[in-house]
Amino acid sequence: METLLQVDHQVIESEQSPNGAGGTVVRALLSIAGHAHARDMRPPIGLALVLDRSGSMSGERIDAARVAAARAVDRLHPDEVVSVVAFDDHVQTVAAPRPRQQHHGLAAAVQAIDVRGSTNLSGGWLRGRQHMEQALGLLGSLPGSSRRVVLLTDGHANVGITEPATLIELARTARAMGITTTTVGIGEGYDDALLRAMADAGDGNAWYVEHPDQSHDVLAEALGNLLSVSAQGLTVTLSLGEAVSLFTVHSDWPVTSPSTGVFTFDLGDLYAAEPKPLLFELFVPAGMAEGLATVPTAIATISVSGDVMTASGGVEHRVVYLPLSATLDGQNRLQPEVEHAVLLARTAKAREEAARRQREGDAHGAQAAMLSARECLMASPLTQDAAVAEELADQADDLTALAERYASHTFSERDAKYQMQRSYNQKRGKLGYDKALTRRRGE
Repeated sequence: METLLQVDHQVIESEQSPNGAGGTVVRALLSIAGHAHARDMRPPIGLALVLDRSGSMSGERIDAARVAAARAVDRLHPDEVVSVVAFDDHVQTVAAPRPRQQHHGLAAAVQAIDVRGSTNLSGGWLRGRQHMEQALGLLGSLPGSSRRVVLLTDGHANVGITEPATLIELARTARAMGITTTTVGIGEGYDDALLRAMADAGDGNAWYVEHPDQSHDVLAEALGNLLSVSAQGLTVTLSLGEAVSLFTVHSDWPVTSPSTGVFTFDLGDLYAAEPKPLLFELFVPAGMAEGLATVPTAIATISVSGDVMTASGGVEHRVVYLPLSATLDGQNRLQPEVEHAVLLARTAKAREEAARRQREGDAHGAQAAMLSARECLMASPLTQDAAVAEELADQADDLTALAERYASHTFSERDAKYQMQRSYNQKRGKLGYDKALTRRRGE
């Protein structure tokens, strides 16, 4: 587990500050990266693939889901435990939990899944959880082993348990049992807020498949993460110094405040394929900043803790302490990596705002959010930085295209889901997936 803390700061006027007085905003970007281990040394997993087979999945959606599921199973180690569940009004166990090498004919069984009926999402997920409870005995007590439910659906829960709060609490309860939940939504009909909330409560990730032919890539990336776990139970605790306040948190991790001036962020599992970012801003009042003008002084302390997988196949609990120091000399100090992260975070917020306004019928407000975000991007000096200029230009083009759709009233629910997923990706550091999800002009 490696940590990198990058900090910059800028002076703000009294009208921008949280207490009505001037001061300095210190921006901090913490990146936590893990290491990949040899396949034979990584902890084994149990995986329950839960596939929606309701009527709306007919045609290319179920075809893509079947292919993606079969390929995902092929990536597992022969000793890893896998099960497959299909659900509509009823729940079918396509393959009971057992080591992959014992699943003869599993690919054919997955290909035989057909479509029918409504969406008993809760029933399918609960069967997957039950399978992962059984997987505990099959995996044994090997250190670092994990059990996962991956739920793939294109609809709303309309049979069985349909109350979102209950479904979210079920995912949270499963997490306490050591079973995580990852969700994959397809098309425009699924409940994206519910699937993201279930993934958050279940310590997993939420994914979006805009077009069925993306199913394989998305499920491959999701499984790639699950197979590259390098630390579990990753948390970051931020302890503020006297008079320092938390100004903004740009990242989207669940957070609690156990005491005044202390914030604990739950980052879940750390994947070797995907570093975890935490981006936040602190406010230092002018009177205090004057005392930090010449000598770097710690204004906060960060601790990073997690159960780290070792190269020998074991697990070690590790804690890293990082002082957050600054020399506040009244000048703005821009760190390109921090500025880049903040720009993307503000763009993510604008995407959420546009999706919300679209769903409220406010196309003009959605358009304004896109144009404002584009203006903010293009005003940054980073547009002249060759390392990120192309990426920022692509973001700006995407915002422009969406603004045009809002202006011409040609947008759809797919646009809202696209916006929400790209916001989620940027806040969670899913940069590879975000690039793959980006639309080409005209889509």
